[in-house]
Amino acid sequence: MRQTGYTRASTLGPIAEVVGGAGGSIERAFRRAELPLGLLESPDTLLPLRDHFRLLAAASRELADEAFAARLGRRTSIAGLGVYGKWVTRAPTLLDAIHRAGASLPHMLQSATRLVLRRQGEEAIWSYELDDPATEGRPQNEMLAVWYMIALVRHFAGAHWLPRRVMFGGLPTSARRSIGEQMGADIVLCDGPGSIVFDQRLLMAVNPRLGEGDGLGAHEIARIFDIPAPDDLPRKIAVLIELELLGGRPTLETIVRRAGLSKRTLQRRLGDLGLSYADLLRDTLQRRAIGLLRRPELSITEIAARLGYSDPAHFTRAFEQWSGLAPSRWRELARAAER
Repeated sequence: MRQTGYTRASTLGPIAEVVGGAGGSIERAFRRAELPLGLLESPDTLLPLRDHFRLLAAASRELADEAFAARLGRRTSIAGLGVYGKWVTRAPTLLDAIHRAGASLPHMLQSATRLVLRRQGEEAIWSYELDDPATEGRPQNEMLAVWYMIALVRHFAGAHWLPRRVMFGGLPTSARRSIGEQMGADIVLCDGPGSIVFDQRLLMAVNPRLGEGDGLGAHEIARIFDIPAPDDLPRKIAVLIELELLGGRPTLETIVRRAGLSKRTLQRRLGDLGLSYADLLRDTLQRRAIGLLRRPELSITEIAARLGYSDPAHFTRAFEQWSGLAPSRWRELARAAER
């Protein structure tokens, strides 16, 4: 299977609003990136980093805007990163927040990525470093990541704070001016990773909202370790199945193409683990069904359609085989248990 990192759809920020607001078609951008539009409504869904890169590249081309991700970044907020954002913004100081961000990133939000803090003289240099080999859309991803880093510092330093300078590698020289205008900071083109540079005394800034809100709940903690490990093939395939479910029932052919494996190789490697594609599809459908049944605004008919069933009766029969209960009865019991 192709080596890649994974990220949550929430890292795309308000991409539909920004593309639509600039006169582009978000539907066309998603189609060109070969991703389901349902990602917009599923911020916790994981997707391969290379697909995240490709979507940002498609949106940039849609608007003919080399600084697209910088424009998108201006609209981001650390709160939009869900559990990860909540965890890092509960830190007592900016230095603690940066350490939390780096340590928890590969478990909570995005793998194949490092956030590295260095000190040089009076300056702090905070970098976003990637191990993923994908290249298409990589500069756009880097611009967006840097904005999230700025957003975190702003939680401690104030809403209008900007770094002394921002460093990017791999950007075309022609884009420097437009990116600088969007970011409001000096842009330095370099051979290294995307970084923000600021006075290191700011690291001791105290959280202005220290003590507000609660810690992470049990349901939030349970999501921390769901990003696939590099050697966990079943989990990687399950992530691809969950992604494809947002656009309809996935086929084995679709999954092997996304995974970069032949059908025979995937079947053999799963077989060595005592598994099959059908096993992973069933398990993924079960998890997805339970998650959707916990959403009271969705009818059984809507849930069946989201899971790729041709009608609610087929979904009901399948769910009864999995759980021994009709989905409507399971929902009733789950609601009663929560009271």
